[in-house]
Amino acid sequence: MREEVLRAALAGLLHDVGKFAQRAGWRKGKHAEVGGEFAQEHVPPQWHEGLYPIMGHHDRPLQGYETKVVALADRLSAGERKDEAEEQPQQLLSVFCQLETRSPDGTYQRTPVSSYWPLAPLALSRDVLFPGPEAPVQDMEKGYAELWRGFEADAERLKQAHMEEGRLSVYLENLLLIMQRYTWCVPSAYYRSLPDVSLYDHSRMTAALAACLMGTSEDVLDTLLGGPHQEAPAALLVGGDISGVQSFLYTITAQGATSALRGRSFYLQLLTEAVARFVLRRLDLPIANLIYQGGGAFYLLARAGDEQRFQEIQREISHVLLAHHRGDLYVGLAGELLQAADFYDGRISDRWQDLARRLRAIKQCRFAELGDGMADLFRPQGDGGNEARQCQVCGQEHAGTEEHDGVRKCPPCRSYEDLGKDLRQAAYLTIEEMETSVPESPLTVVPAGWTEALESLGMRAGLWQDVPRCGDSPHLALALNDETLDAVEPLYCRAVGRRFLVNVTPLITRAEIERYPNLVEKDQKEGDVKPFSVLETQSRGIQRLGVLRMDVDNLGDLFATGFAQHDEKGSEVERIATLSRVAALSFAISLYFEGWVGRLAAEMNARARSEGRGDALYSIYSGGDDLFFVGSWDVVVELARRIRGDLAPFAANHPGLHASAGVVLVGGKYPLAQAAEEARKAEEGAKGHEGKDAISFLGRVTPWERFGLAECSSQDLDHVHGLMHYLEELTDMGGPQALLRLLMRVEEQHEVAASERRVRGEDVNLVGQQQVLYGPWIWRGYYSLRRMADRYKNRPDVKKGIDNLAESLHEDNFRAVEWIGLAARWADLLRR
Repeated sequence: MREEVLRAALAGLLHDVGKFAQRAGWRKGKHAEVGGEFAQEHVPPQWHEGLYPIMGHHDRPLQGYETKVVALADRLSAGERKDEAEEQPQQLLSVFCQLETRSPDGTYQRTPVSSYWPLAPLALSRDVLFPGPEAPVQDMEKGYAELWRGFEADAERLKQAHMEEGRLSVYLENLLLIMQRYTWCVPSAYYRSLPDVSLYDHSRMTAALAACLMGTSEDVLDTLLGGPHQEAPAALLVGGDISGVQSFLYTITAQGATSALRGRSFYLQLLTEAVARFVLRRLDLPIANLIYQGGGAFYLLARAGDEQRFQEIQREISHVLLAHHRGDLYVGLAGELLQAADFYDGRISDRWQDLARRLRAIKQCRFAELGDGMADLFRPQGDGGNEARQCQVCGQEHAGTEEHDGVRKCPPCRSYEDLGKDLRQAAYLTIEEMETSVPESPLTVVPAGWTEALESLGMRAGLWQDVPRCGDSPHLALALNDETLDAVEPLYCRAVGRRFLVNVTPLITRAEIERYPNLVEKDQKEGDVKPFSVLETQSRGIQRLGVLRMDVDNLGDLFATGFAQHDEKGSEVERIATLSRVAALSFAISLYFEGWVGRLAAEMNARARSEGRGDALYSIYSGGDDLFFVGSWDVVVELARRIRGDLAPFAANHPGLHASAGVVLVGGKYPLAQAAEEARKAEEGAKGHEGKDAISFLGRVTPWERFGLAECSSQDLDHVHGLMHYLEELTDMGGPQALLRLLMRVEEQHEVAASERRVRGEDVNLVGQQQVLYGPWIWRGYYSLRRMADRYKNRPDVKKGIDNLAESLHEDNFRAVEWIGLAARWADLLRR
């Protein structure tokens, strides 16, 4: 990579570091001068020559070409700033507080109160990740001082690692990771600017834009600096999206699926990163230009003229995927030109939507970039019907198929299983840069495994339980948990940092192997991945495997229109979307689904172990804004409840930011692809509820508010969760099983009548109103409950419990008839 591009990105990344130093009390003076002092002290001297823009990007007039590049990048990145009438807090306002969403009744919603991120290094801790009220001045001063001490110490360690033999690309990536750790919660501006964009997000976008602008003529820079709101090309917004993911993940047999599934999922995450880094290398751009990656997609910033190279880059990527996946996976690549004016007045939202449309169109014409070479895709592959060469896991024919543990497996499937096993107790992920090896004749390549696929794209990945040992080639060492982050020192060839990854894998114990000899796989050892059949058996009550799929509702609309402000009449008055705000929103959502969700699942596994049944949850995938889990069914539904419950405070209690979930119960040997499809349909059913924000469980769609998000007690009969606990406790103390059947029957009679009225086009009152659909089931249900209570006169506790239930339902106009059956079925399954 050209040295001048890296130097421009480095200057852009550090251009506002003086603001951080000022607030921490490190130095006094103008922030540009303080930033220059920091660079002189903590950046290796061999790169000082290119860092004048840190001090000079606010000069009048601007001195030097590089300074103009960084100054323009800063202005474009800071398009979100506007003068406020009052001085603003010195704490970072949650980006969710800036979103407006439309409610089902047509009004626009915002967060009820302003919430601020704590001033603390990034870590998977509730008191760090969850925003709250503005801190007292003395706490903020202490927070800034502690953040700065950590930042300065890590910056100095990084400097020493590069003093003798420095590599600027490695240094830049490591500094970016340090900035993420310490400045993710520091506002890029406050005083008279709204503090809703972090110094990390603003600085990395400035670095990316500076790299893109290098090479722009000085005359163009001068013109744009004179008035940046112009229709002049400034950059290219690039998107990449993997298609074929669902089929790749789920169309495998149960034989070997337990380990292979997690390995396949993690491989897709690595593949997304490998493709993104491949594109950056081909475009001669640094890692700072990667805006976001996750969920099988990535976004980056490139130069305005780089789209001319896309066809060749797309062709190379397709050759690699054809060689290793025979067309099962495809990466669509598209770019959307950004004018300088697109960084202002909310216009960036329109460009994101335009890019999304381009990507959808490209994915509908997979491999079209190959031209005449597409004919190879339609030629017969394999022998057709050669059982000896057919893999019993994926169903594909492969020359290297061999029998392992009584199952025929091809080399790729064996490699995914090994990856899943290595991931079980991994503490570090390493990513090493190497030469690419794109095949010219992809269908002549024999697919070998996940490592060979990534290496074709120039990336070697490894998992380590202890401190990684790598050679002299440039590489990353990323801790997968907070505890091991500081155990690895940076080197001239090694950048170190933290990677959030939901890595929750149920491991089988020796006692479980001995207890379930007919359920474990052949030659299974302690510490191996626990089979689905054991997870099913260890469920409370009925033995079933729970399958959960869940994602954020209307996320595309949040990015497209969420940063538009409206007046009381619903008219749009301002659009505040900017590149930095979009980056901040992406980063925040990934923090939750790639970080906090893993923390919740690990806590629930720990609770299951304390109950004597071992690990109960298996994270197949969690990234971007969606997730897929399997496990003991009772734990899976509780996980879904906790994920949705914590999403609210994490998102500053924004009423329009929520998620819907589908949970289905299947047998442990049920076809995985079919279970995934049923969970997807259940999730779609939940999203079909008015306003979404619902869960589909046991065949019934229920809004989360009614289902119960907080820890509902058995006295909380207004929620399904609380009513379930009430019924469970009542039957545990000797209450009749007939009680549960009675309640299920009452709800069924109500639902039949309600369905008949809907067919006739008549209105049916909904939960939350003062009255529900009346019918004989109401008074018959009440009468039956009172008679049932009378039969337990010799058991006062049981009689009182049934009487209380009858009176509670009666006093509330039997509104609970719409959810009482679900609570009864839930309690019934827990008792079987």
